[in-house]
Amino acid sequence: MSPSQASSTFEANFGAPDEVHPVLIAGAGPAGTLLACCLAKLGVRPLIVDSNHFTEHEWGRGDGLLCRTIEMFRSLGVGETIVASGRCIPERAYWDLTTDPPACKTLVDFFPETLDIEDSYAMGLRQGVIEKILTDATTAACGATVLRPWSVVDVRLDNEDPANNPVIATLQSRYGEKREVRARYVVGCDGGRSSVRQALQKYGVKLEGDAHDSFWTAMDVVGFETDFPDTQKLSIFVSKHGTIMTVPRENINGKNCIRFYCELDRDRAPSVEDAVAIIHEAFHPYKFSWDEVNWYTAYTVGQRIASSFDVEQRIFLTGDAAHLHSPKGGLGMNTSFLDGHNLAIKIALVETGVAKAEILSTYALERRQVASRLLNLDAQLIQLYADHGKSDNPEDMKKLFNFQTEHLAFQAGTNITYAANCMVDAVPHAPSDMAKLIGAEGLIVGRRLLPGTVRRYKDGLTSRILDAAPCDGPFTIFICFGDLTAPGRTEQLRALRSFVLRPDGVSARLKKRLTSGATKVLRFCGVTTTSHLSIEATALIHGGCLGTADSILFDTTSLYCDDVPCLSPYLDHSAGTSPSTTAVDIVSVKAAAGILLHPVHQKWDIDITLGGIVVVRPDGHVGTLTGGMDAGAWLKVEKYFEQFLVL
Repeated sequence: MSPSQASSTFEANFGAPDEVHPVLIAGAGPAGTLLACCLAKLGVRPLIVDSNHFTEHEWGRGDGLLCRTIEMFRSLGVGETIVASGRCIPERAYWDLTTDPPACKTLVDFFPETLDIEDSYAMGLRQGVIEKILTDATTAACGATVLRPWSVVDVRLDNEDPANNPVIATLQSRYGEKREVRARYVVGCDGGRSSVRQALQKYGVKLEGDAHDSFWTAMDVVGFETDFPDTQKLSIFVSKHGTIMTVPRENINGKNCIRFYCELDRDRAPSVEDAVAIIHEAFHPYKFSWDEVNWYTAYTVGQRIASSFDVEQRIFLTGDAAHLHSPKGGLGMNTSFLDGHNLAIKIALVETGVAKAEILSTYALERRQVASRLLNLDAQLIQLYADHGKSDNPEDMKKLFNFQTEHLAFQAGTNITYAANCMVDAVPHAPSDMAKLIGAEGLIVGRRLLPGTVRRYKDGLTSRILDAAPCDGPFTIFICFGDLTAPGRTEQLRALRSFVLRPDGVSARLKKRLTSGATKVLRFCGVTTTSHLSIEATALIHGGCLGTADSILFDTTSLYCDDVPCLSPYLDHSAGTSPSTTAVDIVSVKAAAGILLHPVHQKWDIDITLGGIVVVRPDGHVGTLTGGMDAGAWLKVEKYFEQFLVL
């Protein structure tokens, strides 16, 4: 195809010359495709450009998904497709290839049950497949496609007319064309050599950090055969050639696939033949053969971070454009996805007129904190990999395993906690006696919502409580009220409903201001400990205790019964437990034995007698919570929303 045939007209691809796009996304890698998909599903049509043809994204690159990322994909409605495309990896194995014969020294679950995750595994899946799924979902939602091969080569703020044309981007195609595009926001998702980040040097943005002296190769082989027994686990090896790691992958072109990571000498640039020779020597007497090497790369590692993740909340950096580190923790692609997710919901809230522009400052506050912690852990992890197996002290062999075990919650994404800001309330955290009894912390404001299985009252179907709070725009407000049939409970619900819907309340003000109504901003769900089979509860509901059509917070389609018992994920059931002799009620007796009769209330640490209110942001993180469900509790919720909603 000649350059003239491959070129694109300005009108066809970029709209009219004076058009101002809501968001220009530079780069269709993990951060860019997730950002685009999320924006599209939230009602914002982005303009997306990428410097490569898709075939250059198709193979290799990022190779795995972790728990919180899969949870996020489910909230966007693409989780099932992505999970069906990948290879689940539920276990990790640690091998010593220097012994005779080679031996597996440690075998563990990839993630422990105590992290309280529904998708408790890693997943081998190359980023090209994920990018294609996300891009297809974006096109289906808003019609936008990735324009290739275009790069953002310069970006600047338009100080002459910031209200209408806040950002001007210069685009250049691989075929020499240049265009200027105007957008309200520009997001650099264009990787470790980001041209957007380089353009921001004029605003004082720098890349800070250092390189490490480690040198690694990554290689995907397909159609492999071997007598080595642990190809379906993520395996880490001590060898005379340094540390080696294998990651099982999804099939490619109908053939099985595995990735090898090998630590190599930095004396010269290694070839694929060098890496192959090391694998054959290191695994002896086990044998590997394969049909082809599908992808190969060699790289040095380091930890670098942009000095700022945004310029005046108009130009943003995400993913590798904002932070660089090794792939050893499996967090490069995962962190990029979650960067894009965090930023997308905030841009969408502002662009759709729901929230004040001030919330855009929270992107850098929240995600730079995560990136800084990641780089610190990555520097330690790389050194542990470099030292692994190079000492005769048996205790040194355990250091890598112990370090990874200590930081599994961060790797899984389950303990990422955003500090207080206008979208994260400052709520003191003090676990109740019930939480301590089951070994739990309860919900923590700024951290993800904890999962649980419930029954939908409308039809009795079991479902994930996380599915009640999808990433589709609204904030989800869970009103947890314990037993619906308890004395005075229906009166409490009626009083709360009247107060929430009062004329000067946040809900009424949103409904008055927004043509789409408050339902597009606030979604209410009820959670009761009453059985879905309770005739008494049915009589109360049919009698109108939840309200009427013009005066209702939630109906039976968004009422969930917290009556699906489970074992506490926080206790070691293999050790055995015995009921507390001081327990005075059946819920406490069972909890002491490790059995949760009302898992959502108990794991969230909601007092079944007093009830509570939990507000979940569109990205699945808890924004605020209160004990009780009276007017005072709701006023605290309204105070939270008044900080950033346009009322």
